[in-house]
Order: sequence, then structure tokens, then C-alpha cells
Amino acid sequence: MKIRTKIHLFTSLVILSILLITSLLISLLFYERSLSETKDILESQGDLILENHSSSELMTKRNDLLRPYVTDDGMIRIISPESQVINSAFKETNLKLMKPIFHVKEDFSREIVGNHKVMLYHLPINSDGHFVGSIEIAQNLDTLYDNMTLLMMILLGTTILAILLSFIAGRLLANILLRPISSMSQTMSDIQHSGEFIKIPILSRSKDELTMMTGTFNHMIGQLESNFEKQQQFLEDASHELKTPLTIVDSYTKLLKRWGSKEPAILSEAIDAIHLESQRMKDLINQLLAVAHDNEEVATEKIQLVPYCEKLIQPFIRSTQRMIMISSSAESISCYTDPPKLEQLLRILIDNAIKYSENEIHICIQKQKNIISITIKDEGVGIPADDLPHVFERFYRIDKSRHRATGGSGLGLSIAKSIAKSLRGTITVESIFGKGTNVQVNLPSIL
Repeated sequence: MKIRTKIHLFTSLVILSILLITSLLISLLFYERSLSETKDILESQGDLILENHSSSELMTKRNDLLRPYVTDDGMIRIISPESQVINSAFKETNLKLMKPIFHVKEDFSREIVGNHKVMLYHLPINSDGHFVGSIEIAQNLDTLYDNMTLLMMILLGTTILAILLSFIAGRLLANILLRPISSMSQTMSDIQHSGEFIKIPILSRSKDELTMMTGTFNHMIGQLESNFEKQQQFLEDASHELKTPLTIVDSYTKLLKRWGSKEPAILSEAIDAIHLESQRMKDLINQLLAVAHDNEEVATEKIQLVPYCEKLIQPFIRSTQRMIMISSSAESISCYTDPPKLEQLLRILIDNAIKYSENEIHICIQKQKNIISITIKDEGVGIPADDLPHVFERFYRIDKSRHRATGGSGLGLSIAKSIAKSLRGTITVESIFGKGTNVQVNLPSIL
């Protein structure tokens, strides 16, 4: 069953139930109220008769005695203890057919006389402690039941009209509520068949939940499109990065097959080139694996940063013969972090500083409140201002013509940012083109 049909049925059934219950309550209240008013009128008539006439006067046969108290469609009569009618007055002749019965208790009763419903009120007449007779007051209830029938017809007509209006309103409401959902469903179907990322046009400026849902859907589609484009770009860039060293390896392999065994110089050159390109492919694959596993859990451990960094820079100093200086705001600065991840992060930054500068490199460690900052400073070529916002994007290279010389793949800073995020830290880059670059990593001292 469609949601639109469910809404129609649900709203119609709810409104029908409410109207039926309301009509029933109104009818019952009207009926009980009318009966109560009829009883009040009959009681008032009886009290008025007893106040204006003595018991002896009421027990005499005077037909004109009761006539002033008779209402329309009513009857009054005095009944003796022997159940004989002493006096009577009536405006409804059918009421004379009722059998007179003497009553010693005040009470009400309802009877059917012919096709008429009648309310009876019995009031005993007391004289010196003895019941000498009773007053019987009758009132025809046909008017009451006619009014009840009219009221029920009105309520029934109102209910039918309300159901029709509710059905129309429910249909309109369903269309309003389901329009964004239908549009979303159609858009999903179009995306499935066309393979394109399509957004739902937002026609309403209201800020209701449906408009918010449409906006969320469009935002999700935008993110999916962006991620898809990044994935495609990632695959293209990765393929391109791997294609170049593979081409070189393939070329030197063919060269070796032809001349390598006869020319020692060619053999040496080919081996060196193949080794270099295989190492570059290995580094690239390791970087790609690091990107793929950037959501691994962090294992925290307390470390002393100054000796940790001094140990870290020793292989760089020995292999590159470059000067790397460490300074700190205090002799002992400790933090809780994941040492292997932090080492990978700092290696990327130090390696970049060595590649793009020829002067000494400075590592500055500072602690302010609960934040520890590690800044790698170099006096190298720097980064142009236009390129700064893009340096953390995957495969982005500032000087694409030089990446083969430097060995860069454009993944380093992207991996560094991902590692910093996993360590609950941040990484920022400040650079002046031609003067140098400062990369600052901020980490919490307690994770």
C-alpha cells in the first residue's frame, strides 16, 4: 500500500472516529439534559399545585382546579388510594388511556401510550401523616425525540461533509508532504539509470523538515559527487605515478636484453635506474597504503619529545649530511601520543624540508597550556600564495616539472594531515615564496 493511500485512510479513519464519538457524546448529553429539564418542569408543576391548594381541596372533584397547571402535550390528574381518578386536566387526549395507579412514593417513570413516549411524575398527597391520594403529571416526549432525530440528522450530515472535506484535505496534505519524497525517489531512479549525480530543485523557501531533508539529500549527493571525482582523480594520478617508473623499468629491461650483457656501462646504468624506480614505486605504494589505513586506532604512550626528536633526526643527518637543529621552550616536554604515527608524520615533514631547501633545518618544540607545537622550519624555495590552500590535497604538486627530481608524489602532506587528525591534532603551513616554509603540528599534551 502506498504511503499516500495510508495517509488518506489514516486521516479519514481518525477524523471519522473523532466525529462519531463527538456526535454520540453530543446526542447523549442533549438527551440527558432534555430529560432532566422535563423532570424539573414536572417537579415544579407538582410543587406549585401543593403550595396553592390544600389536600382536601385537591381530593374534591373540581375539573377546573388543575387546568391552569397543564402544559402543552401534558396531563394532570389526582388519583385516590383506590387508584380511581378524582380530578384530571389534559391537553393531550391520548394520555387519558393510561391506567391510573396510586403511588405512595415520589418517583418518575416512562411509558409508551399508543405510539407516544410519555414521562410520568408521581407525587403523593399527605394529610396529617396519611397519604390521601397522589398527583400524577404526564408529559408527552414526542417533541424531545423529534428534536433528537433532527439533531442526529444534523450531526450525521456534518460528519459526512467533514469526512469528504478531510479526504480532500488528506489528499492535498499527502501531496504536499510526499512531493519532496516523490521527487527524491524519482531523482534516485534517474541517478540509477543515468549514473549521473542529480540534485533535487528546492522550490520552497520554508525551513520545514521536508525542505531540510531535501537540502540534506542534495548535500549528500554533492559529497558523493565530490568523493567520486576525487576517487577518479586519485586512480588517475596513482596510475600516472606508477606508469612512469614502470615505463622506465620496461625500457631499461629491453635495453639490457639487447646490449646489457656486452656493455658494462649500460648494465650498470640500467641496474641503477631500475633500482631507483623500483624504490620510488615502493615508496609510492607505501604512501598509498598509508592513505588507505589512515583510520587505524591510535595507541597512546607517554614520550619525551626532545630526546624522541633527537633520535629521529640522526638517520637524516647521516644520510644527507645536512644540519638539523632542535630547540625547545623547556628541557623536558612530554606528551601522550602514538610514537610510530608521530614518527611517520615528522619524517614526512623533515623529508620535505630537506628536498626543498639547502640550508639547515630547525625543529622548534613548545608547550602552551595543554597544547604542544612542533614546528619544522626551512629556508628553501617556499610555496606560492596561490598554492598554499591546496598543499594538503592528494597528488597536488606545486612544481610539476620538478617532481621527478625530488621524487615527490604529492601524497606526503595529505598523509601528514590525516595522521595529525588521527592524533587529535592539527597541521598548518606558513610560507613565503623564495624565503622558506614553516610547518607547525599542534598536538594535545593529554589524549
